[in-house]
Amino acid sequence: MDNGFIPEDEYLKIVKCIPIFCVDFLIRCGDKNLLLKRTQEPLKDFYWVVGGRMNIGETIEELAIRVQKREIGRYIDNRKLIGFSNHFHPEVENSRSTHNPTLLYLVEANEMFEPKMDDTHSNYTWSKNLPDQMIEQTEFIETF
Repeated sequence: MDNGFIPEDEYLKIVKCIPIFCVDFLIRCGDKNLLLKRTQEPLKDFYWVVGGRMNIGETIEELAIRVQKREIGRYIDNRKLIGFSNHFHPEVENSRSTHNPTLLYLVEANEMFEPKMDDTHSNYTWSKNLPDQMIEQTEFIETF
């Protein structure tokens, strides 16, 4: 996977030494949340929200556009900050992260849609439930 600036082998060494800042997007339509099944570590084979790490010099708006278009094939721009997480993941081979401070934004979609997923995901679901790990590790600042 292209990480933007650092050769992959070096990037995998770096993520074991420092936190990687991420932004997640809880895309919701009514009472259903869009969850994507991950194909990569961390959280391989888990359903999770759309999101990713911030590149150097990137704004949250730029990250939102890049990540949403890559992961679901579209950009939904109405977002509201609802929480902060400090995710810790076990060290496993080829994990792209072990520690992620993460902002969580709620994104209201007008309709449930079929995402055009990239190769970092294998399936999706619209669910009333959120992943337990997300609920346990997130400090919600806004109810929804």
